[in-house]
Amino acid sequence: MSGLVEHLRRVEIFSGLSDEELLQLATICKPQRLPPETIIFEEGADGNELMIILHGSVRISINTRLPNGTFSVSTINVLYVGQSFGEMVLLGGATRSATVSTVDTCTLVVIQERDFAMVCERNPRIGYRVMRNMASDLAYKLRSSNLLLRGNIRWQQGELGKQG
Repeated sequence: MSGLVEHLRRVEIFSGLSDEELLQLATICKPQRLPPETIIFEEGADGNELMIILHGSVRISINTRLPNGTFSVSTINVLYVGQSFGEMVLLGGATRSATVSTVDTCTLVVIQERDFAMVCERNPRIGYRVMRNMASDLAYKLRSSNLLLRGNIRWQQGELGKQG
């Protein structure tokens, strides 16, 4: 259990939690090991768990509609050790907003939403810290996605190829 606490200590959304609080979270964690190029969940699927990357990396992608009406898969982010995904379920969003797949062999920690809620009921400080850290992490992800989207829009409108 102490090895898992050490891993959780490096997870961004658990920043600021004490060893005792991390131990409380460790008791609800379930490890999962997945091979490369495995779809963890698909955009639009129901979900009820948060996942944390202990080893490896994952690709976040969405389906985008092309001008001809067909769909294409677009990578919007790659996440690495210590980062989380699927956290929207903790905020009341049960439908997955993107597809997540492993890039290489991954070890994940899975936390069920209902288990997390029970820990937070017993220790509201954990819930406060995690929600505050998640808000910061989601803001970063939103800014990254917005930059990618702006670049794509400018490219489609020909702005990026114009010479002064």
